[in-house]
Amino acid sequence: MKGQKLFWYAVVKRVLQIFANGGKVKRMFIVRSKAAIVRPRSFYTRWLIVCLYAGIISFTTVTLADPGSESAGQDEYLASTHPPSTEDIEELTIESSPERFGQPISASIPARPTINLAAPGKAFVQDISIRVLQEAYDKLGYKLVVHKLPNLRSLMSANNGKYDGEVSRVADLNAIYPNLHRVPTPINVVNIVALGRPGSPNIQKIENIRDDPLCVRGNVIVEMLASENHIQCIFVVNIDQVLAMVSLGRAQYALVPETNARISVLHSPHSNVKIISPVLHSEALYHYLNEKNLNLVEPLDKVLKEMRSSGEIEQIRADYFANRLSQAVGRSAVQ
Repeated sequence: MKGQKLFWYAVVKRVLQIFANGGKVKRMFIVRSKAAIVRPRSFYTRWLIVCLYAGIISFTTVTLADPGSESAGQDEYLASTHPPSTEDIEELTIESSPERFGQPISASIPARPTINLAAPGKAFVQDISIRVLQEAYDKLGYKLVVHKLPNLRSLMSANNGKYDGEVSRVADLNAIYPNLHRVPTPINVVNIVALGRPGSPNIQKIENIRDDPLCVRGNVIVEMLASENHIQCIFVVNIDQVLAMVSLGRAQYALVPETNARISVLHSPHSNVKIISPVLHSEALYHYLNEKNLNLVEPLDKVLKEMRSSGEIEQIRADYFANRLSQAVGRSAVQ
């Protein structure tokens, strides 16, 4: 490649010496030679046009040099013909090459419209919902931006129109927040399971829990489940406190969302805590849009139905857990 460039540079230099009396021709040759050396693949198209142009220029220069000469009289037609401008040549070469003088020609690509959604900041289950919505909105031609906020502020901000909607919540949310409208197809699910130590009896049904379990305050689904089954929860602040207390034997069980349980157990230093029950309760999660975006409810629901029936939503959920497990194994190997 280097030898090829040096060869053509020598050729160009020689041609310039021949046509040195034409300043315009010289400038054009410099531009074209640089482009051809930088982009050899476009050499033939560019130089064919350049050489044709150079021939016309040199020929008409001779005929115009001496208007009184015999050649000028015989070639009056050629002498009166104006050679094409370099701008005309440029238009031809742009059509045949995506680049100009080695630089890409910028194309005007309209930006995709953006959907801004609010979501609770500390909820692993919302990460799955976000991935589902990223795929769904992408199919509709939208870019998704998620703003993670404290639980209550997230709902209030979506309801008052600061954001376009809420990532995912339980059904019948619009009874409390009237400006939020549910997209009918569920995008995720919250499964409630029991955590305990390896020696704890396995729990098969929610009714099997006799001792007062630990519950994380603010988890509405767990609180409603406990209330409906007359279970007295011992409330704690977060999942880390749940793991510590169960590990130390200060509580026999804990009722927590499966997503939180699976991820927290993977990363917890308390190796004697595990999930000791099947799914005890499931609650579907739905996407909500502010009333200003009602036009999106129907097309988005159509996309989500297709994703659900094809198994794409379930695959996103499975991939999420697989990735988290892989990350946890990788950290353990490093340590």
